[in-house]
Amino acid sequence: MEEGKLVHMTLGGIKKAVSKYGTFPMFHHGGHVMEDATFHFRDPANPQEVTNLEKKLGVSVPNDYKEFLFKHNGMEMFNGVELLSTEGIIEYNEVQDFPKEYVLIGYHYDGRYVIDTNKSRNGLGYMLYLDSIDDIEDAVNLDSNFEIWFDMLVSSNGTKYWEVSPNIQEYYKLVSE
Repeated sequence: MEEGKLVHMTLGGIKKAVSKYGTFPMFHHGGHVMEDATFHFRDPANPQEVTNLEKKLGVSVPNDYKEFLFKHNGMEMFNGVELLSTEGIIEYNEVQDFPKEYVLIGYHYDGRYVIDTNKSRNGLGYMLYLDSIDDIEDAVNLDSNFEIWFDMLVSSNGTKYWEVSPNIQEYYKLVSE
């Protein structure tokens, strides 16, 4: 699958469900609706905003994440998950005690999402999760790129799907069928 395509598919699926049902229903394993999820999409980032982000932080962010930023410069979802805007990323990373190659991109209730920009050059394996009090050395490697992480997060109704050890390497095959 072409890099970045899954970002567009996931965002399109969210918007289609909200358009069709007026909401994004979150289903319990038993099949009944638990609650309705909310999504707040920010306007797209322009290329200058992404370039400014990379220059300020001295890193290059992965292409699939750039696709997300060009579609929506951050968003809030599931009443507790936030993907930061380019401005928010710069602001929050200035106060993080992370080595330069780690970029905080969002929050999940009591935790943080981070991209390891050194690993992002190799494709999968650059998305990390940290609890709010953890140091970067304690990060959980989600063994994923941004777009697979994002799709799986939406598919799992905003839960920490990585705690059930999915097979990330096979994910593109599953969504392409």
